[in-house]
Amino acid sequence: MKKNFSNLYLFLPAVALAGGIGYYWHTTGLEDTLVLNAAAAVFIAALPLPYMLGKILPYARGARQAKKQDIELASDSQLQEIGNIDTLILARHGVVTEGHPYVANLFPAGVSQNALLSLAASAEKQASHPLGKAIYETASQRGLQLLEASTFTEIPGCGVEAIVGRNSLRVGSLAWLKREGIDISAELVTKNDQLTQRGHSTVFVANGKYCRGIIAIDDALSEDTLKAIRKLQRQKIQTVMLTRENKRTAAAIGKEAGMSAAHGQLTTEGKLREIQLLKARGTGTAIVDREKVDDSLSSAVDAVIELAPVKNEKEPQPDNPAQPQNPHAIFLKSGLLWDFAALQEIGHQTIARIKLNTAISLVTFALVLPLAAGALYPFGLPFLPAWGALAGQGLALLLVTVNSLR
Repeated sequence: MKKNFSNLYLFLPAVALAGGIGYYWHTTGLEDTLVLNAAAAVFIAALPLPYMLGKILPYARGARQAKKQDIELASDSQLQEIGNIDTLILARHGVVTEGHPYVANLFPAGVSQNALLSLAASAEKQASHPLGKAIYETASQRGLQLLEASTFTEIPGCGVEAIVGRNSLRVGSLAWLKREGIDISAELVTKNDQLTQRGHSTVFVANGKYCRGIIAIDDALSEDTLKAIRKLQRQKIQTVMLTRENKRTAAAIGKEAGMSAAHGQLTTEGKLREIQLLKARGTGTAIVDREKVDDSLSSAVDAVIELAPVKNEKEPQPDNPAQPQNPHAIFLKSGLLWDFAALQEIGHQTIARIKLNTAISLVTFALVLPLAAGALYPFGLPFLPAWGALAGQGLALLLVTVNSLR
């Protein structure tokens, strides 16, 4: 209802202009018939119909084109926002990588490999993080005996800590364990450097005050995303990865994927700072993820793009099609970043059509309105009749429609 009233305001200038012109010519003693014709012609000429239709039609057409590409828009006006995007901010798991992390190797210190994995899995049994789930699933698949945790705490960006039996277990990042005062050998620190430089994610396992080893976890790069990144680069679109992963791991993955930049070891606040730095350079930014994006991050970017969940052929697929978790996000039903390139092309075409339609509207306004208002009447030329103003509006509407549908 409010939107309808706001559209009515667009007609008020036409009413005010028609009344003002009519009053002016009335005060000059002009015949009432000519005064009424001038007022009517000015009202018709000043109607913003070509301008309004010049936006509605391109947006509607762009939305239809997007729908054919299995792209769901929260609103048609997002096409203008997407057309101005030149930097995509990518999440790692499920976007840059396939989203199926797995245990690649085990590096125990003072215990066996099975003991290391069993300790970590006992602590990670209730974890929600993908790396923790991968550790627990691997231990379960190997049939290892796991102990129940009496307490469990998940610390975002750090890891988990749990009490298992009489043991205090911490499973997480190197930096976090160091802050907790865990004794970590130089050999493990060196091994961590080697693993992260090769793009592995590393999870340290501590039992009490001592570190018992490292679990190296991999998540294969998504071939579809790699193809999309190369195509986006040809379109002069930058790709930046922001992740909580180790800086060396992030840099290695970014280099292998061919991204413009990759920043690691970032909290939500750190990601927000990086986005603000990009915005300060005048870039149009969109954040891409498969999960719901944090509200502080989504409000900082120009658009949020949500990819449909990765299909796992081993698991039964739900009958209902995937739905976006963020109601304000652009939803790519195919789950492929590749479709963004097609979406932006639609956005560019939509913007171009709107700009040309706006020019048509302004030119029509500039030509018809002065004639309708009698600007040339003092020089002996007649007023443009109301039907003439109507013909001008009709021609503008025809040109706008043709341009929008071409």
